[in-house]
Parts: sequence; structure tokens; C-alpha cells
Amino acid sequence: MGFKRRGIFLSMLLVLMLALVGCGSNENGSKAVASKKEDEKWPHRNTTLILPFDAGGSLDSMMRVIAKSLEKELDTKITIDNRPGAATQVGTTIFVNSKDDGSVLFGGTQLYLSASILLQDAGYDIDDFSMVNIEQFDPVTITVPKDSQFQTFGDLIEYASDNPGKLSYSTVHGGPLHLTGVLLEDKLGIQLNPVFYDGGGEMRNALLGNHVDFMIGNALGDNAIADNVRVLAVASDEVMDLWPDAEPINEALKPYNVEVPKVGSVRFLATHSSLKEKHPELFDQLSKAYQTVYESVEYQQFIKDINAEAVSEYRGPEESDELNQSLHSLLNDYKDVLNNN
Repeated sequence: MGFKRRGIFLSMLLVLMLALVGCGSNENGSKAVASKKEDEKWPHRNTTLILPFDAGGSLDSMMRVIAKSLEKELDTKITIDNRPGAATQVGTTIFVNSKDDGSVLFGGTQLYLSASILLQDAGYDIDDFSMVNIEQFDPVTITVPKDSQFQTFGDLIEYASDNPGKLSYSTVHGGPLHLTGVLLEDKLGIQLNPVFYDGGGEMRNALLGNHVDFMIGNALGDNAIADNVRVLAVASDEVMDLWPDAEPINEALKPYNVEVPKVGSVRFLATHSSLKEKHPELFDQLSKAYQTVYESVEYQQFIKDINAEAVSEYRGPEESDELNQSLHSLLNDYKDVLNNN
């Protein structure tokens, strides 16, 4: 082979080698990209969302919409598992004892979570939960059937004062609703008759069926039966658009020279704290997916459609954890009052 032909052959060989190296580089690069994409996928084909209330309540309704959108964001099938009982302790215990790998999530409500810990000696602690987001802060209401004899909150208080123990109300043991009833008894020197249920759906059915005289409910939750009830007072600083005829509760209590804490049902999505500690990347992925869902046009329209704009917010994990701890401290301050009721 002549020098010139040998040079051409070597040049062609070099080009071929470079092409092969390039192909190998592209293949490895593609594998790296594919691997990174695989790492970012939610690792569970099936995910369970445990709710410690019966179906049909406010938390259940909210979480079903969130779950449907999270399925698309995480590429997983989310099954809602309603586990009511023992004022939320049944479902919460099942969650705490479940796998902490992200395959089981928890939708809960404060102050019921804290009540199960502080009033029922549950086998878990407030630090066992990491908040993904506390979305709704739904203020407590004093709600009566539309045909009730009580036209104002003052009417109801006067009747309770004159008829100790005769007025019954539907509620869930512990938590903000029961706490409000206990505080009203304590501050006003009246005696009420609480009737306990496992969730908002049962409470509302009891009111509509005239099994109780009134309900200590929630502003947004009561909206589901708005055509059949009247809200006499709401635990907010100002009149709410949801219930324009309802007085802020402490305004209504001014003639009696008393006040009660402004509390409500605080609805959240949470994971095991150990998930956040052991797999922060999964917790972060879930949090970002929730934020994407919350900020989507579709979900914002859902909030608007159910008139939840005034009670809904994306707080994020850090702010939600702080709020959760502060609510736990609030209930701790009143646990002795609740234990005696």
C-alpha cells in the first residue's frame, strides 16, 4: 500500500473510531438522562390516602379532588381509604403503623389530631407527622335548621340559660367543634348536651333529621346544606361572604362580656415524619406535586365553585408544620376543660 493510500485509510479509520466513540457517548448520555428521569418518578404504582373520617365530609370531598390530580402528577393510582372511629384515632393509628415509604399518605384535620393525642392517649405523637400542606382553615359555626325557633345566637344562649341541659348539638369529640361547645358552657355558665358523631356528614344528617337542636359546624362544611340551615354565628374576625347574616362569634358574645378562641377545622395532607427524614427527595417531590395541583387553573376553579377561597391557602411544609404545632399547643392549654366534659 502506497503512502498516500495508507494515509487515506488511516484517516477513514480515525473518522470511524470517532463516530463509534460518539455513538457510545450518546448512548451513555441517553442512559444517564433516562436514569435521572426514572429517579424522579414516584416509586409507587399504587398509593393509599387514609382519611380518619367517614365519606361525605368536608375533608373527604377536598381530598378526593386533590387525589385525582395528584394521580396525574405522580403517575400513581391513589385509593381513598376512609377509616372513621374513636374520634379519628382509628384511621390515624392505621396510618401511623403503615409503611413509611410514601405509599401511604394521611389526610387529617386539626384539632382532632391533637385531641386524639392529648385527650385519648393515642399511641403516636404530634411529631410523627410531617405536613405537606395545611390547606383549609375553616372557622367554627353555630348552625340551626332553617325552621329553628332561634333567630339569633343570643336567642339560643338565652334558651340554654333558662333550660339547662335541654339543648343538644351535634359534634365530634375533641377538636375545635367540641372545644367551642365546652368553652361556651364554661364562659357563659350554661349547660349543653353534646351528641358525638364520627364526621361532618353524620353531624349534618343529625341536624337535618332534627335529632339535635343545633350543630357546632364549620363555615365551608355547612355550605353543603346551605339551603336547609341558618348560621347564627361564625368564629371569624369579620362577616364572611359565605354566611353574610352570621355574626362573628365574639361580636355576638359581647353582651355577655366573654370571648372564645377563634378556631376552626384545619384540613391537611401529611406523611410520616420518617419519610421526610429518610427520603427527603420523595417528600419534596410530593410537596411540589401538591403545589402544582393547588395552583392549577382546574383546582382554583374547584375552590371557587365550592366557595372555599376565603378558607384555602397553599402554605407549604414549613409554615404548615409551624401552624400544626401552634394548634397542638392551643389544645394542650384547654385539655383539662375538655377532659371534664
